[in-house]
Amino acid sequence: MDTLFNTTDERGASKRRGIVAALAAAAMLVPLAFAPSATAAEGDYSGGIKGEYNALGIAAGVATEAYSGLNSQERQDTVLANFNQITPENSMKPEGWYDDNHNFRMSDDTRDLLEFASNNKIRIYGHVLVWHSQTPDWFFQADEGCEDTNDTAGVTSCALADKATMQERQRQHIENVAKAISDEFGLFGSDTNPVVAFDVVNETVNDTDNPDTKGMRNSLWYQTYGGEDYIYEAFENANHYLNDVYADPSVEHPVTLFINDYSTEQSGKRTRYTDLLDRMVAKGVPFDGIGHQFHVALTIATSNLEAALTDMERFNKKQAITELDVTTGTPVTEAKLIEQGQYYYEVNQIIHRHAGQLFSVTVWGLTDGLSWRNKEGAPLLFDDNLEKKPAYIGYIGDSANLPEPLKSMNAFKDDAVGIDSVLPGTVAEAGASSPWERLPLVEMTPSANDAVSGSFNIYWKDGSLVVYTDVADASAADDDTVTVRVGDAEYTIGRNGVTGGEGVQANVVSSDVGYEVVADIPYTGAEKDIVEMNVIATDSATAETSAWSTNDTGAVTLAEPLSYTEAVKVPADAQAPVVDADPSDPVWAEANEVPVGKVTAATPSPEATATAKTLWSDGKLYVLMEVTDAVIDLSNSNPWEKDSVEVYIDRGNTKSGQYTNDIQQIRVSADGAELSFGSGASEDDQKSMVQTVGKLVDGGYVVEMAIDLGTAEAGTFEGVDFQINDAQNGARIGIRNWADPTGAGYQTASHWGVLRLLADPSDTETPGGEDPETPGDEGTPGGDTEKPSDEKPQPSDGADNDKMPQTGSAVIGIAVVALLLVAAGCGLVIARRR
Repeated sequence: MDTLFNTTDERGASKRRGIVAALAAAAMLVPLAFAPSATAAEGDYSGGIKGEYNALGIAAGVATEAYSGLNSQERQDTVLANFNQITPENSMKPEGWYDDNHNFRMSDDTRDLLEFASNNKIRIYGHVLVWHSQTPDWFFQADEGCEDTNDTAGVTSCALADKATMQERQRQHIENVAKAISDEFGLFGSDTNPVVAFDVVNETVNDTDNPDTKGMRNSLWYQTYGGEDYIYEAFENANHYLNDVYADPSVEHPVTLFINDYSTEQSGKRTRYTDLLDRMVAKGVPFDGIGHQFHVALTIATSNLEAALTDMERFNKKQAITELDVTTGTPVTEAKLIEQGQYYYEVNQIIHRHAGQLFSVTVWGLTDGLSWRNKEGAPLLFDDNLEKKPAYIGYIGDSANLPEPLKSMNAFKDDAVGIDSVLPGTVAEAGASSPWERLPLVEMTPSANDAVSGSFNIYWKDGSLVVYTDVADASAADDDTVTVRVGDAEYTIGRNGVTGGEGVQANVVSSDVGYEVVADIPYTGAEKDIVEMNVIATDSATAETSAWSTNDTGAVTLAEPLSYTEAVKVPADAQAPVVDADPSDPVWAEANEVPVGKVTAATPSPEATATAKTLWSDGKLYVLMEVTDAVIDLSNSNPWEKDSVEVYIDRGNTKSGQYTNDIQQIRVSADGAELSFGSGASEDDQKSMVQTVGKLVDGGYVVEMAIDLGTAEAGTFEGVDFQINDAQNGARIGIRNWADPTGAGYQTASHWGVLRLLADPSDTETPGGEDPETPGDEGTPGGDTEKPSDEKPQPSDGADNDKMPQTGSAVIGIAVVALLLVAAGCGLVIARRR
């Protein structure tokens, strides 16, 4: 495998050329119930992607290299058939222009790509002249020959160069790039020189609102220049050399000059971006365009992308979507690939609505296996066989041929759940909560004439699936049924408790509007398996049905054990915690404690450890996190690559696949000086919902928070997770979480743990302990305003195999026990009041 550019990207993730098919990778991670591929009838795509966008006056781009996406005739043909612009993924980044002895030269990779473009009359969008990442550390040192003992990119142990030295190095680098290209391929604007645009500066905006830098990234560029002048001068230099000195005099302004950044779809980052652009306009900086990377996931609402384009319209500059990809999450399923197709279609519609300002739209890679985000789930338009995915069909705008959506959901593991577990609404013994109340129920589509409707959820355990269904069906009849379809097998549970299907056990309870069913279905599976399932309620009087999936089945992913804990209410005779990072406050003695111990494979080496405590009072959740960490490192400019804690809060425990205004990722640096957030509400709104303090102590640090819950009362549930980021030598070395093993907490609340609010310590059911050291299988870097690669920072990882806390058992009286004995072998029907 070619690993020439095995370097660290701006979010701390390894950006590799690694050629590992996304779908094959997913198949290695999990045994799938079906091949993770989704195809659909195709329309006439003879014009390719470029046929769709060139008609709007927009170039259709792809990021690739001669050594990757152009290294076979079939790949070349696919590129030429679909795109008329190429962005080099790596070869034109600053480090690509220098040999091991720091000598400037054009690499063979760059030459091969420019030659391919020139010979085939395809445009080149250059990437990138000035960037904090993939620029060698020696470039910033006072003495280029100084031996740098810090191996972390972007951090050097050597003395930094002064501003005058850096001004000359920047000028010389940009001139050398312009001259090298024009010497071999002609002046810019000539028929033989394919370069039409350049990212002049990339990722200059910080991911948190740092007043010390006016919201700019405290990179080595910023440090050596003592501010953001390096941005202004980069555009002056680029304009001078690309559009004047080495430009065809008969062509006016042949190279369009862009500033480029990630996470512009997030309001806080976008505000700092627009503030910078305002300063650039005021200073007369010669920039022509605004780039939006849009490295996103299915969990990011497409309305966020449109908001980014809309907010920039006031500058009256060209805009570009520069690095588009959309990850599905893992495991990759047919349902997610179809959903991805719909997502790309929504992006297509956004592009149409903003076509007047768009210079180009570029997908960041040709095939899934060539993508640096492949491990996050099949992000691109083509699979590794160059077959068009639903993503292609959506991106080209062919909604008529998009496959019909498939339903998908997670089922958490709980070995204690069974047909006799506490049902929702039951008045149970002290402390017991219903496992079915810990998760939001999934709605079933009502029947055509509303004769029957319902909701359901699923747990799994070793040897079976446990399905709870709440059916609304007022016309009671013994032969009303709930059918659970698992693959080719069907299991039926009658309203009268009679079951059909080998090995099924059931409990049926009457309700005011219908009946409830808990069914234990035989099934041997493992975590991350995908089960083809459906739940269908039938009203016998009308033969109408209410089902989860309108297809035969949907996809249910068997997830990790659900992490569960409880927060005790601050006693009436005690004061709520003062948010001062002081763990000695006596009120914390009442709090449940959970270990922050899961480690994800993506960030495998954390040395720091932590515990989290929770209390609640008057609509606020109080969190105390005590971190043991021998080495405190706050040197990285990325907030998620510093020693820090993160608290995730999903108000109401929605388990939403996308962030909303009620879902937050809150990050606090070890010293408490830096507060940052993920997606969701505006940064100002998020700040108004939290109070945080952090301080360094002997052997580590402590962070305390008060988080507004809105409406909160005893017995309700909140979605939560707790995370620590462990950094050393200027980079994050690992992550620990309490609940989420996927590493995708910065994108979705679907794997976060559950916290129940208690009125009194005597109601405590379980402290929510976990097995802290079990590593997870999957994860992505960071998670907030982050994005992977040329996008945003993202922290949030976790691990797996925690021990599921015990759930409460139903209170069954002596009479019910007798009924159980009588009803052995068939379903049990009892009445229960809401």
